[in-house]
Amino acid sequence: MSLPLISAVLLAALLHALWNSFVKIGGDRLASVVVIVATGGVLALPLALAFPLPGPRTWPFVAATTAVHLVYYYCLINAYRFGDLSRVYPLARGVAPPLVVLGAAVAAGELPTAREAFGIALISGGIASLVIGPAPAPPPDRRSLWFALATGAMIATYTVIDGLGGRSVANPLSYIAWMNIGEAVAVIGAARLRRGAALWDEVPPALGRGIAAGAMAAVAYAIVIVALRLGAMANVSALRETSVVIAALIGTLVLGEPGLVRRVGAALVVCAGALVMHWRA
Repeated sequence: MSLPLISAVLLAALLHALWNSFVKIGGDRLASVVVIVATGGVLALPLALAFPLPGPRTWPFVAATTAVHLVYYYCLINAYRFGDLSRVYPLARGVAPPLVVLGAAVAAGELPTAREAFGIALISGGIASLVIGPAPAPPPDRRSLWFALATGAMIATYTVIDGLGGRSVANPLSYIAWMNIGEAVAVIGAARLRRGAALWDEVPPALGRGIAAGAMAAVAYAIVIVALRLGAMANVSALRETSVVIAALIGTLVLGEPGLVRRVGAALVVCAGALVMHWRA
C-alpha cells in the first residue's frame, strides 16, 4: 500500500473511532443506528443521481452487503445488550482482520506475505488485548462473547463483499452510494418492525450526535471501499481496525476511563504491527 492510501485508511480509522465515541455517550442504541444509517442514505442520494447505475455484476454485491449489515447490526446491538462496550467492541473488531485474510484468499486469491501476516497478527492481538483486565463483577454474560464474535464475522464478511463490489463497478462512488441507500432502507425498515410506531418518538433525542456520527461513518467507509479497490483487503482491514485503539485512547484521555497503561501498550503493539506490515526495506 502506498503512503497516501495508508494515510487515507488511518483517517478513516480516526473518523470511525470518533463516531463510535459519539454513539458510546448516546442513549438508545437502536435509535442511534437508525439516525446514522439514515444520514448515510441521505448523503448518498446526490452520488446515486450523479453517477450511472451499477451494472448487473454489482447489484448482487449491493444486496449481499445489505443483508450482512442487517445481521451485523443485530449482533452488535445484542452484544452491547449483554456486555460492556469496552469488552465487546475490541473483541469484535480484533477478530475481523484474520477472517478477512481467509475471505480474501478464498474469494479474491489474495495471499499475504509472511511479514504481512505477522503484522496483521500483531494488529489484531493489540486490539484484542484491550479486553484483558480485571474481571468485572458480576461476571460478563457469555452471550456477549458469542454476539461479539458473530459481529466480527459479519465485519469480515461485509469487508470482503464490499472489496469485491467496489472492484466490480467502473466508479466506486456508485457502489458506495447504492450500498448506503440499501443499508438505510433495510435497517430503518427492520427497526420499524422491531419497535413499531414508537421508534419515531425515540429518534429525535438521537438526532444531534447521530447525524454527526452518520456523516463521519459514511465518509470513513467510503474511504475504506476505495482503499479496498486499490489495496489488499486484509491490509486495509487491519489498518482500519486501528480505530479501536484510537477510540480506547479517546475514552481514556477525553472521557476519563481507566486503563491508560494497558491502552497505550495496545496502541504500541498495533503501531508495531502496522510498521511490520508495510515496511519496505
